Amino acid sequence: MEISELNSKLKEVFDMAVFSQLLEMDEEKDRKISSTALYSFIEKGEQQVDVMEYYLESLQQCAAAMGFYKVHESCGNIRRASAMINRHSQVAETAQVDFLRFIKKEIGTLSDTVLYARATIDLFYEAN
Repeated sequence: MEISELNSKLKEVFDMAVFSQLLEMDEEKDRKISSTALYSFIEKGEQQVDVMEYYLESLQQCAAAMGFYKVHESCGNIRRASAMINRHSQVAETAQVDFLRFIKKEIGTLSDTVLYARATIDLFYEAN
């Protein structure tokens, strides 16, 4: 891989000022400090994504059992979009960005739906 291509990929993922500061902590030829920090973060990120996927699935199942169809629908939409990104890692970058925008929007919808459901349930119990 050419250096310019590698730099382009790094800029897609990192704030280069912060990345450079991490590299400055290393010995000149030894990249142990930065690589340990970065790989530790990536491992933690992967674990957190797994946890989020688990809780999203759990929320979707509970929503179905309780009849919160809009919450169930939003969870399903997020999970399907996430699966599309994971399945098609070679999908064009613009398509991935579109999927991520959709997921972000759907998380907002999910949050709003849960808040609306709470307010509606509060009104129901206050009236009864």
